[in-house]
This record gives sequence, structure tokens and C-alpha cells, in this order.
Amino acid sequence: MINPVRLEKLGSWFAGVSLVRDHEPCVLMLSTSNGLERASVETFVGQSFAASWNALSSHACTSFRKTLLDFEHVRVDRVSEIQTTSWAELKALLSTTKRNYFGYGIALDPQFKHSFLWGELNGNAMLYGGSEEEFAKLHVINFEKYARKKYGQPFVLNHDDDQPVYLFLTQGAYIGKDETVHGLEPHGVAVGRRTLPDLDADSCRQLVFNASEFLARQVKDSGQFVYGLFPCFNKEIPTYNTLRHASSTYAMIEAWEVTQSAFLKSAIERSLLCLTQELIKRVELSGGIQAAFLVDTGNEIKLGGNAVCILALAKYTELTGTTEYIELMEQLAQGLVAMLNPSTRRFVHVLNYPDLSIKEQFRIIYYDGEAAFALMRLYKITRRARWLQAVELAFEYFIEARHWKANDHWMSYCVNELTQYRPKREYFEFGIRNFANHLDFVLTRITTFPTLLELMMAAEQMLSRLQTMPEFADLYAQVDTEKFYRALHWRANYLTTGYFWPEWAMYFAKPDTLNGSFFIRHHAYRVRIDDVEHYVSGLVAYRKFLVQGALSQNLEPAKPNKALNAKVQETNFWFLNQNFGFQRSGVENAALLRYRVFEQEMHVRPVLLTCRYNPRLHESIEKLVANKALPESSVCRSVHDYFQDAELVSTQLNTGQSLFENPMLRSQLVAGRRDIRVTSPQGQLLMYVVRNPVNDMLIHINHFSGGVKFRKDYYDCRGFLSCMQYLDSDGAVNHEHYLRPDGTLAIAKLYKRIDKKQLLSDVRLHNSTGALVACLHSESEWLTYALVSMLKKQGGKHVLIVDKNRYWYLPAVTARDHLHRESPGQVAVVPVIHAIHTHTVADMATSPTNSNFRDILHDIKRPDAVITLTDQQMNDISARYGAGQMFPIGHSCELKDSIPDFKTRDRFRIVSMARYSPEKNHNLAIAALAKVVKRYPEARLDFYGFAVAGSSLLSDLKTQLESLGLQNHVGLNDWTDDPAAHYMRAGLSLLTSQAEAYSLAIMESICHACPAIAFDVPYGPSHLIVHGETGLLAPFGDTDALADQILSVFDSYEFHEGLSKKAFASANRFSHAEAAHNWRQLFSVVGVSS
Repeated sequence: MINPVRLEKLGSWFAGVSLVRDHEPCVLMLSTSNGLERASVETFVGQSFAASWNALSSHACTSFRKTLLDFEHVRVDRVSEIQTTSWAELKALLSTTKRNYFGYGIALDPQFKHSFLWGELNGNAMLYGGSEEEFAKLHVINFEKYARKKYGQPFVLNHDDDQPVYLFLTQGAYIGKDETVHGLEPHGVAVGRRTLPDLDADSCRQLVFNASEFLARQVKDSGQFVYGLFPCFNKEIPTYNTLRHASSTYAMIEAWEVTQSAFLKSAIERSLLCLTQELIKRVELSGGIQAAFLVDTGNEIKLGGNAVCILALAKYTELTGTTEYIELMEQLAQGLVAMLNPSTRRFVHVLNYPDLSIKEQFRIIYYDGEAAFALMRLYKITRRARWLQAVELAFEYFIEARHWKANDHWMSYCVNELTQYRPKREYFEFGIRNFANHLDFVLTRITTFPTLLELMMAAEQMLSRLQTMPEFADLYAQVDTEKFYRALHWRANYLTTGYFWPEWAMYFAKPDTLNGSFFIRHHAYRVRIDDVEHYVSGLVAYRKFLVQGALSQNLEPAKPNKALNAKVQETNFWFLNQNFGFQRSGVENAALLRYRVFEQEMHVRPVLLTCRYNPRLHESIEKLVANKALPESSVCRSVHDYFQDAELVSTQLNTGQSLFENPMLRSQLVAGRRDIRVTSPQGQLLMYVVRNPVNDMLIHINHFSGGVKFRKDYYDCRGFLSCMQYLDSDGAVNHEHYLRPDGTLAIAKLYKRIDKKQLLSDVRLHNSTGALVACLHSESEWLTYALVSMLKKQGGKHVLIVDKNRYWYLPAVTARDHLHRESPGQVAVVPVIHAIHTHTVADMATSPTNSNFRDILHDIKRPDAVITLTDQQMNDISARYGAGQMFPIGHSCELKDSIPDFKTRDRFRIVSMARYSPEKNHNLAIAALAKVVKRYPEARLDFYGFAVAGSSLLSDLKTQLESLGLQNHVGLNDWTDDPAAHYMRAGLSLLTSQAEAYSLAIMESICHACPAIAFDVPYGPSHLIVHGETGLLAPFGDTDALADQILSVFDSYEFHEGLSKKAFASANRFSHAEAAHNWRQLFSVVGVSS
């Protein structure tokens, strides 16, 4: 039944609790369930608590010894209050109590020989008169049926009006297999549920995880859901609804963004396959327009059905970057627009399939909001004007018909999206009216009504933007914000009374089938996929709200962005990057070049801030200084160093000499290397120590047990043990400990496996005594926490220039907003768009947004300014995403006063600087060279770059070279620290990328008088190369045309020399002084004066 250790924990809990009233005799009720069956409940009555507890404990221990069964779910309730009444009075009380909200237990006699806990009454529908009865009602058949099962004897309920009956409350505790004792609520709507603190981001995430895993378990192999069940008697709901199939999938995708669960992702994939291949039907409309419709039971086409399909597919597209469903979403949208009457501006709600005749003009108002919201979400992805125009047309009718009176959460979602692109007064007014008269309802509604939280969360997003718009200050003033946020928080926390906590679920027919689910109490505790879906969506939004810093009902949203009002010399400039290693990406090199602009031209010293762990960062920075890539005064900081208290550490050479001095170890140098192999006296491998071949400095140590590597230690280049990685049986990192130089734990990172990848799940920060300071659940949360801490500690005004937007943009704007709540005008955030802003270049007007820039471009007014590298990209972004504070500021270069004479160049040598990555298309450059060498056998192409880890590209390129016989004409060289030296000697540079927002390689080549040849792709090549003067362009992918351009240069010495001279003459456009001029213009906009 229950093992004595767990039982003793329950006893200790009761010993520490005092009752408001202490009844004698003492009644204890023991409930136990194995999770497969409804709980059994036994009653123990004694003259004192000790007597009753001894009887309960003796019974439980005896049962455990006999069966060795340790039931998963155990709770003990102690009767704390008894009211004597009659059945007539009880029936009158029930008739005024909403069904399934009666909070008392019932005893039929004062000795509690026949008694029923609140959970038993509800789990067996003993006070449920059916869906037609609004209030609670005695169900005699269910009552007698359960009583006979419980007491094992013939039972007839005497409920004559004058028959006495006893209502009781209890004080109880529950313990599960985790052996944690939970005190239970003694009364109210949450009676019998564990006592909970207010929701925070962690608890929201756990509820979202549990509920989404429940939904995932409902998805069959076919992709269809188990639609729902009535849990009192485990009756499956036999109908199906394809609209709710799609909307539940949408909620699952929202949850997956939070949990990243592989199990959930697999269920989503099955559901989407069923949705797109079976449930959605393609139809050709008049005029040959291709459309699609979701077909529901009875061959109905519901307006809302198409809408939620788009929502699910759009969210999936947003999170995965796939373009797989773009065409289908457009066809579904065509279906929506076909249901919009342009004359009346009203949607038709239901059509017949397949003839598309009208079945119902109007069915439910929610369809209108769903349709408009879906079109907005599709517009967000494709930016096709017709979807936005359709929404605005429909909104003319919504406003005229006063749809806001319905307080529809879908309308709230829609108006929030619409005002991001069309911030019109009438739309904001509609959005405010949609909730303003509903706050009392949100605060007092007894049912959980999860869509109320969705309504409030969408409204909150709209309000937070509205507050930053001075032109609508009068609208914002109309909102009772104190009441609004009080209602929002209250409703979110009230949703926990609709969750099947195990201490509640144990009284229903099959408790474990309810794990993670939410229910609708007044519908017989119904658990249906769409019920759970709305809880999930609301809690996902609420968690995001909490994470972004609105942690209390009195906390106002961030104040509007305010100019810094500071001088440039008084401002702290930060370049937010991922890493500065020995081999660097173009983004990192661009930051180094910008550093020189700030230091040389504006006489300020920015801070380079990195987020990737790099134990050799300081060694790398020293090398950059030695190579004149950074000034000696440069400052490079690391988030890891900051939390490890390792920013100011003197270097001590640690060679691992102590290993040779330990008599318990056998250490020997590895032949031909400076590494050390460490074994036990018996010869078992214990450690393999990797050292720097230059100075014997420890780099890392691999630890082995039984021939299996289980740990890896990293040493900081300054000599101290910095990080210990603990590996699982597959060699993947399970968790990491980051240490201070004194050896104390500073950071713990925990990982979990998702889709065969180890992903970060927790970052825990500890102080020097080992106490936990903070627990963050994502890279973004951790970096936000770091920025807030570092900026506060630094003090003053700050400009955050974000280079690695994937890691730093959201933390930067979140930290800014957090600090602005305390004092506006402290921080400006300026992201740089370093790459093409779309997923592909095939159709840049409709291709999904590059995930690295999605958060920037889809809310383009949130950053204080945005930098593109070319005018053309700035114009394209503005046309698609709207106007923001945008500045085209290209990279700059250290100009040479003179260059060697052209005749000193190896005219037939071509160089190409690009990492070995598929999008750089090295294979196309090789294919072009094959044609060139037929005419010029002395031609040579040298690639320089670093390989992407795990890529087979270098091997593939070697195979290509062998097949073409070009091994002696092409060099696959490693990364070079001095590209300038190669540009000064080569005749041409070559770039074959499929897209380049700028191209440092082309710019540096031109600055060193080395003409560049490239494919004409967006945006950099045509911006940097003046065709026929400083280089040449060829259509993308056309290797014959590319070869012809190279040959045209090699064929004419004079033409070649002319290109070189004109390239060098044009280099002034890339000067640091020119870049500084553009930066000063940006500074003036964010409030920084020279």
C-alpha cells in the first residue's frame, strides 16, 4: 500500500500542522491509488489524532508487508470541520451551487461509517445531474453505485428531506513517488489540491511541458487525435472535429517552442502529415485560382477551420524555417478570401464540400477573429499585400458591427498583429474595447475559462506597444492598467484549478491517463484536446510575459524608448559577438574592423563581449593585438569570465607537471607530441592530457574509466581549471561545471537530448559559498540576466551593437526594457543585419524571414536603430517589413598608401577567402577553373578558410579535383591570418557565394588592388564591384560565364592592370573615416552627440 518511509513523512507533516478546530473523535481518511485504477478510501476514527494515526499506520504497514505494494498516489485527509444539516437543506444548497463546484465531503452518519471525500463525490459524478443542469444535483444512481463498490454491501441511499447528513471539510497532504509531501487546500475552488505559490516562469514552463506531452500522447500513429474523454468513467468522446485537430496542433507547436521536446515534435509531425495530406482538400475556384479547404464532419467547410490550419502551419514555418507549407498556406488563404464578401465585408462561416454552396452565413463569432488573425500571420511570413487588405476590409465590418462586444480572444490576437503593421487609432480603440468592459468578468468568473487568459495576453502585447506611442497617449490613459494587470495575473493563476493534479486525478477512473491534462470542470471534468489547447496557449504567452520581466501586477510595461542624451566620450559601446577565436567568421572580422573605426576616428574604446565559452579567448586576443588587428588598449570580455570572477587573472603557465610527481599515477609523454598519457600502476588508462605544442600549456584533459571517456576538463590559457564536462555513455555532454580560479563552482549548465542533439536546459549560477543565486532555462534568459547585471555594474549610458543576433538580440532588447522600467534613456540597442534577411534568395518578397533576424524584422520598431550593409537591402527590408530607424553602414578597411607595382603580381593566381561551407559553392569555382586552365595551364586557384565541424565538404572537393585533374591547380588551404598578403600578390579574387549581404573578402581585395570576380547575387557583389572597372560579375550558377570573365582578364594584360589600378583608386569609399561619418549620423538618432 505505502512503504513506511513515505508514510512517516506524511505523519511528520501532520505533526507540524495545527488545526483551526480540533474535532474529537479524530477522523482520518487514507486514499491510495496505483495510478491504473480509481483510489480506494479507508476511514480511521479514534479519540485523538495519535490513536487514529496509529490505526491508519498499522493498517498501511501490515498491508505493505503482505503485498510489498507501494502505491504511487497516497493522501491522508483529517476532518477539520463538520456541519450537521438535512437532505432538504443540502439539496437546497446544491441547487445554488454551480455543478461540480461543491466543495464539501458528505458523511451519512456522525461516526463516518459511510462517508465520501470531495474527490470521491466528484470523481464518481455523485452530485452531477447532467449537462442540462446548471447547478449541482444529487445523482442517486451514481451515489448508490459507488457506495456499494466502496463498502461491498447492499446500499440504498436514504435522502428523505428530514434525514440528517453531515458536511465536512478536511486538512490533508499528498505524497507521490518523489516522496515530496504537498499540503492540500482546505476549502474553496482549489479544495483538495496542493497549495501553490503564484505562477512563475519555471512553473508555467512545467505546466506547458506536461500538458503538451499529454496532447502528444493523444496523437495516434495515423496522425489523428484521441479527441477527448470524460474521466469520471473513462468514456472516450466518439466524435471528431478537424478544426480542433488543427488548432490543437497549433498549440502543440507553440509549446514546442518552449519545451523543445523530441516526443512532442514527433507527434506534431504526425498530426501535420494527417492534416495536410488527408484533412485538407485542394479545390480550383473560378478563374483557375487554386484554393484549399479543411473539410470537417458532415462535409462542412468552416471559416475557422482554414484559419487554424494557417496558424498551425505558419507557426511551424516560423520555428523551423521550412518553406514546405508556404504554397498550401497561400491556398488556404485563397479559401478564406473566397469566403469574404467584398460588398458586405462579411465572412461566410460555413460552406458545403465539394460544391462550395453556402450552408450557414453565420455560425459563431469566433470564426471571424480566427480568419483575420490567420491572414495576419500569413502576411507576417509572405508580406503579400492582399492578405493585409482582406483583413482591413473585414475590420471595417467588425468595427461597424461592434464585434468587440463579444470579447473574443481571437479578435484580441488579430488586433495585436494588425496594429503592428497598421497602427491606426480605430484599431487600437477596437482592441481596448475588446477587453476593457470585461475585466470584472476576468476577475470573478468561477470557471477557468482559459480563453480569457489568451484574451488578456494578446491585449497586454498590444498595450505594451501602445504605451510607447505618444500620439495615442489618450487611448492608453483610458485603460485601468492596475486592474488590467491584476486581472491578468489572477486569471493565469486561476487556471491551476483546471489542471489534473495527481491528488485530484486519483479519484477518477484511470488516473494515470490524465497525467498533464487540463479539464473543464462544469462539463463533467471533460478533457478534450481543444480544452487543453487553450490552457497551453494562454500559459505559453503568460510565461513569455513573465520571462520578459513583468513579474508583478504592479509593474508597468517598459517606458517608451528615450534618447540617451549623452556625449560619445561618456557612452559605453558594446559589440555583442559569439566568439573571437583563432579562426573567425566574417561577422567577427567585421566587428574587429569596426573597432578600429571607433578607436581611431571617434576616440572611444568599445567592449567586445562574447557569449561562447572559449578557454583560449585571452590567448586569441593577445594574438590579434600582436597582429595589429586590435590595439593594445582593446577590451574583450566574456560572459563566462564575468560569472567565473576571472576577468582580472594573471597568467601562470600550467604544464601539468604535478602528474609526473604523483606516485599513484604513471605518466609518460606521447611520442612525437607534447601530450601526456596517464595510467594506473596496473596500466589502465586514466587520463589523456592535451598540451600546447609551443609551451606545454595544459589545454584539456580527457578522463577515462574502463576505456570509456566520462569527463573532459578544460584549462584556461591563464593556467587554472576552468570547466569540467561530464559525459554520458554516448560521449555527449550531460552537464558542465564552470569554476572560478579558486576552484569554487560558479556556473552549472545542464543539457537534455532532443532529436539526437544535446540542448541546454538549465543554467545555474552559484556564489562563492556554493549557494544557488539564479536558475535560467535558456541561453536567452542567461544572456539577458548577464547583460542586466553587467550594465548595472558598469553604470552610465550604453549602446549595444549586436553582431550575433541569434544569441544576443532578444537578450539585448529585454535587458534594455528591464533597465528602462527603472530609468528610461539608459540603453540603446542597434542590431546589424550581417546576412541576407530571407531564408532563400529565390523570392525575397515572400520567402520566410531568416531566423537570425526574425525577431528584429517582425517588430522593426522595437530596436533603437537597425544597420544594413547596403542601401538596396535597407530599401527591400523597409518595403517588406515597414519603416524603422534604418541606416546603411558598410564595413571599412585599413587603406594602404601605396601598393607594389602590378608587374610583381602572379597574374594567373586567383585567391578565394571563404569558410568551407556549402553556400560558398567552392565546387562552382573549381568547375569554372577547369575551363580556364585549358587556355592558361599556369592558372591557379587558392582557397583559404576553415572547415565547418562534421562537414564532408573538403573531402568532396578533393574528389572533384581528382576527377577533373586539377590537383596541381587548386589549393585547399587552411585559414589565413593575413589575407592582405595574398591579395597583394594575386591577380584576381573570386567569390561564388549564393548570397552575400556585403562581403569583406571583396572589399579587402579591392582595397589591395586585386580585382574581384563574383556571382551577381544580393547584395554585396554589385554594391562593391563596379562591373568592368574594379572587377566583373557573372549570373549566379553560370560557371561558363564565370570562366569567360576570368579569361577576359587573363587575355589582356592592359585590361587586367587597368582593373587593378581602378580598384585601388576606388578604395577611399571604404575608409574608416567614411564609416565613422555614417556612425555619427546613427549616434545622433539614439541621442549620442560627438
